[in-house]
Amino acid sequence: MIFKNSLMDLNSVGSKYTWFNQRVDNPIHIKLDRVLVNNCWMNAFTDSFYSIQSPACSDHCPIILHSGIVNQVRHRFLFKNYWAKLDRYWTLLLQVFSENVTGNPLSHLCNTLRQLKSLIKKELWSNSNSIARHLNSLLRLQGEILEKLHEEPNSPTLNIALKDTNAKIAEFNAITASWIIQRAKVNWLKHGEEDLKFLYGKIRCRRSSSKSVINLIASTPSNNRDTVVSTILKHFQELYNPPPSQNHSLDSLPIGYTIPETCHHALTSYIQEEEIKKAVFQGNSTSAPGAIRSFFFKGYIPNGVKATALAIIPKHKNATSIADYRPIALCNVLYKIIAKVISNRLKPIMPSIIESNQSGFIKSRISTDNILLASDILASAGKRGGANFFCAKLDIKKAFDTVSRGFILDRMVKKGFPNVFVNWIKMCITDVNFSIVLNGALEGYFNTSAGLRQGCPLSPYLFCLAMDALSNLLDGRDFKGISVKNFSLTHLLYADDVLIFGEASFENCHKLANILSEFANVTGLKINFEKSAIMFPKLFRYQQEICQILSIHNISSKISYLGIPITFQRLKIEDYLPFMDSINKKMNGWKANLLSFGGRLQYLKFTIQNSIGYWIRGSILPKTVIKFLKKSSSRFLFFGDCSTSRKLHMISWDVICRPKHRGGLGIPTVNALQFANNCSVIFRMYNCITPLSSWLINKYMSPWRPPPCNASKF
Repeated sequence: MIFKNSLMDLNSVGSKYTWFNQRVDNPIHIKLDRVLVNNCWMNAFTDSFYSIQSPACSDHCPIILHSGIVNQVRHRFLFKNYWAKLDRYWTLLLQVFSENVTGNPLSHLCNTLRQLKSLIKKELWSNSNSIARHLNSLLRLQGEILEKLHEEPNSPTLNIALKDTNAKIAEFNAITASWIIQRAKVNWLKHGEEDLKFLYGKIRCRRSSSKSVINLIASTPSNNRDTVVSTILKHFQELYNPPPSQNHSLDSLPIGYTIPETCHHALTSYIQEEEIKKAVFQGNSTSAPGAIRSFFFKGYIPNGVKATALAIIPKHKNATSIADYRPIALCNVLYKIIAKVISNRLKPIMPSIIESNQSGFIKSRISTDNILLASDILASAGKRGGANFFCAKLDIKKAFDTVSRGFILDRMVKKGFPNVFVNWIKMCITDVNFSIVLNGALEGYFNTSAGLRQGCPLSPYLFCLAMDALSNLLDGRDFKGISVKNFSLTHLLYADDVLIFGEASFENCHKLANILSEFANVTGLKINFEKSAIMFPKLFRYQQEICQILSIHNISSKISYLGIPITFQRLKIEDYLPFMDSINKKMNGWKANLLSFGGRLQYLKFTIQNSIGYWIRGSILPKTVIKFLKKSSSRFLFFGDCSTSRKLHMISWDVICRPKHRGGLGIPTVNALQFANNCSVIFRMYNCITPLSSWLINKYMSPWRPPPCNASKF
């Protein structure tokens, strides 16, 4: 009934669960109560949400429906893609940019863009509402012409006018669709149909998500907008301006791999036009270049170019505090091009200076290799039963937002980066001012002293340089990990996701605790022990003692690593239920009902198949799960509803999955994806030097020989 009527769960704040069975021996927490609305409600009450309150003495949590804070705010200026199709826009552009360049090119460009912005704001077409009004007037004109044609069907004047009007209507329909697609941010539908009902639904969901941080604070008694804004600004000012840490010498840290002098020229050589063009073309197709080369000559970038807007995105539903929101940096296009040019030079050098344990953002390294390796190590340790071994997943508190910028710059100097290149990085990441995007408006303007911007092209590589210090500490402080023949491993990294493997001895765990403390003091990256977890084999006796040493209190039988569960035992069907549930949610509801057959085909190919492929690369899907995926995909494609049963499928799913030249639609089957992944793993095992390939070769020898009795489950 919910899916049939295209109902959706209204955005909520507060507790995740709404009901508790009041039992200690077999506790059950579940979300039984919720507010479901349709598109008509969202159109009428765009700011509405509901808050889940404390249950007091009841089994159920009370739910309060809020209409939201209704305030007229001044929205920030955003470029609309359809402007590029208007002649008047290009007239203004040429008028402003015809002036001669004076002073610093970047500063001059910023001033010119400000002039262009002020001119555009005066035009009626700068507001999308004027486009809708003009389209309505064209439709009325079309109707008037058609009425006159009833009396004079052969009139040349009327037929020419009708043809011209139809052409203008088609043009303005395309402009309207372009603006809606830009607002909806549905990349997979870029070359597909213009399904306006679906796109408007996406816009409403994005709007609701963007307002969730305001809704969270608005659900409290003091819900004045000024109070809400000041509370949010204070939180992020404190986050990006932590108190100065104690002086800790970096000389004691192992350096690891350094850059050879032969690479210095590649990093600091003259910036070619082709590099700038490549950086622009690697970005969004709607972005444009600017006066870039002057930065690399003079080493100066205006603060206005570095100024960044922060979009606040909830990490998960049912956020309970501002800390549950992730700030995403909306950087200036000019800054992004500069950062992209630098990152393109940094990218090919990263594999040679970053330890192979780090698989995030490094060329030719794959995140799912970490999952395969971790799963196989745990399966091997689980067979030994009472092995003296532990596996810990560490959560770093606000990793990108709290890392020390000074540490990164000092680390680059230690690694052997040229001074000119280090100065470029320094100019990009220091003295950055932030504003917060709240309900479409920019609020606040404050300076920051720590952290990297999530959204800056440089941030992933610089963060990997910081995390490489942890790799060097673990490998250089005699911490004992797992070893097989010539293979040894202490940890795996994917950006800030840390997985530790170690000998479960008191001495070894004290070493790990000291390493983590030293790492936090130097880098500013502190471990969140409340969200960290640890696993032990079944028969290990000193679990509590080890947890006390490491300050980790969450002992678990399985851990979710990069979204896929890993454990000492074989995964069961219930371990795949979150994956199956996520696929079901993506296929059901308003998305399915608002998409046509062609839209569902695009959605299945570019969204659903990506989710399925990720789990295939990181685990072994049971036959039950494969059967579920096949059944759900076919029902979604044909009927738009996975819950539909006992309906006749006119074409076999196997025929649908054939290539297009053989009469199918080119949807890959789960078995085909599994086979391709297996071939990829075998190929990389013999052609790439990675922790996974080293483990497989040292543990299981060659696949061309008879396998040993303890062969890998993969």
